[in-house]
Amino acid sequence: MVTALMGAMVMTAWAQEGFIDHGVGAPAAESRGVVCVEADGRAVAICCSLDMSPRGWVLVTDADSGETTQVHFPEGVPNSPPFASLMSANGRFYTFAGKVLLEFEPGKRQWLFSGTPAASEECYCGSAMCDGPGGLIYAGGYPNCRLVSFDPETKAMKDVAQLDPAEHYVMSLVADSAGWLYAGIGTARQNLVACNPQTGEVRQLVAEADRALGSGSVYLGQDGKAYGQCGGKWFRMFEGRAEETPADQRGPAQATGAIGWGQTTGTFPDGRRLKAYNLPERYLEIEDPKRGEVKRLTFDYESEGAMITSLTAGPEGLVYGSSAHPMHLFVCDPPTGKLTDWGGIPRVGGGNFCAMATQGGYLFGAAYSGGYLYRYDPSKPWNGETGDDPNPKLMAQFNEDVHRPRWCLAHPDGRHVIMAGFMGYGLRGGGLAIHDVETGDTQLLKHTDVIPDQSTIALAALPNGDLVGGTSIQTPGGGHATATEGVLYIMDWATRKVIWQTVPVPGAAEVCSLAVDPDGLVYGIASNLEFFVFDPAKREIVHRASLAEYGGLPRQVFVNGEDGRVLGILSKSIIRIEPKTFAVEKLADAPAGISAGVAVLGGRLYFASGSHLWSYGP
Repeated sequence: MVTALMGAMVMTAWAQEGFIDHGVGAPAAESRGVVCVEADGRAVAICCSLDMSPRGWVLVTDADSGETTQVHFPEGVPNSPPFASLMSANGRFYTFAGKVLLEFEPGKRQWLFSGTPAASEECYCGSAMCDGPGGLIYAGGYPNCRLVSFDPETKAMKDVAQLDPAEHYVMSLVADSAGWLYAGIGTARQNLVACNPQTGEVRQLVAEADRALGSGSVYLGQDGKAYGQCGGKWFRMFEGRAEETPADQRGPAQATGAIGWGQTTGTFPDGRRLKAYNLPERYLEIEDPKRGEVKRLTFDYESEGAMITSLTAGPEGLVYGSSAHPMHLFVCDPPTGKLTDWGGIPRVGGGNFCAMATQGGYLFGAAYSGGYLYRYDPSKPWNGETGDDPNPKLMAQFNEDVHRPRWCLAHPDGRHVIMAGFMGYGLRGGGLAIHDVETGDTQLLKHTDVIPDQSTIALAALPNGDLVGGTSIQTPGGGHATATEGVLYIMDWATRKVIWQTVPVPGAAEVCSLAVDPDGLVYGIASNLEFFVFDPAKREIVHRASLAEYGGLPRQVFVNGEDGRVLGILSKSIIRIEPKTFAVEKLADAPAGISAGVAVLGGRLYFASGSHLWSYGP
């Protein structure tokens, strides 16, 4: 009762200043890898999680009693995504919170150690953790491919070596019986390397000609040798050397204890199987092969929910929002301020609707990962793309060319929706997918048809229907950038051809957000927080000013208010741009750091702070 009362008082206080905290949009956490172990004679499941709680946590569930313990990270360890974990042969569990290594004792349900082995790395991915020689724990990092070690006895950490000078991802890591380590690396030019952890010597094991797009992979054979694939070839590796091996002569694999972040099944030491682990829905299923039985256990946990990544004003007068990790769609009813979580789409899983738009009475969502374009029909119930009449319905997919969408635009012709974003892993550039709502057809423009080697991450439509786009030189999937500055371009809508381009802010890598004011001028902001105004009639930049004093960049900055004037959100402030003078007026200081947005409906501006949906209005 006290907690509920305090919450109501907080909402009222902010409402008096124009702000309302509507609450958590998607009250769920994402599983980041599950392992089945024996701890003190009991079969237990350990699950890593990802949510927006102040401190990260793991869940430990007893397979017999169903008793579940939520164990938060040690004090001072940030809640950062775990991507790789290891159940070591020494009986302890290891994972990373971003760059921080964590050591866990399953039987005692407690953390034994936390520390940062390599300051340059952001996280550790795939199955790039293993037991190594001398009882040490080894891991391979992102984005600099650093090999690190940890000694469970002395707690000493070491930054051992860089495994590849150009690639970003160590995806798999094993140690042979001779004490050498082997890594599968990607994603732009796959590689296999060996490292002597005693000396730090690194050897590339494959020819440059075999280093195609993708990631090399390694596994440990039962014969104590390592086996790796790169460029369509298989290799047997031992004592730091490799020999090409026919695929049918590979040795059988042995378990290493490595746990990828998507792993939700496993086998307990007593032979029972973890058939399913659903952290968002709060249950797990254990199959007993001897009895032919499946037992479902439910559990609960405290969570601040999933990160909100996009918002839009949509059909039926609702504000729609998407979370990521896991992806859920939620809605807010403006008259009541009530939030409703509609749940996720199994195909999208831990991805998200990176951007949304409303066209022809439908809501469209551009989804990562996989470059999906979904259409939700508000005349039918949302069912998460299940059953005989899926709603939302998948309309198009461009897994390579728009793998990681960043913008979704409803064209003013009332007929088309345009999805834009980054290409897939290891690639650079990104295309446009132009969907016809009436026919259901979708046209793909590759990055080579737009701005070669760059990705469109912001779009707006000019009064004549032509598109204006902003690009990024970045390659978030591990590709190698060749351009140095983001571009602003005009595309002729009739011919789908770029007819003009410029660098609006010299030195800026991205043009992040765009909007068109009532006079037909284009407002944009670059990744260095430089605001600019572009006159498409004169084909020139007519104004520049820094917005740094208002905070950092959310995913979307500008939106047209209901009177047509351009509003903006930055991490610390809500602003409005005055037409003609381009003066920036700060409407309010944000009560919580703004991380995503933005939508305007019913006289209120909606934005996200982490997992919470907020709105602001007079």
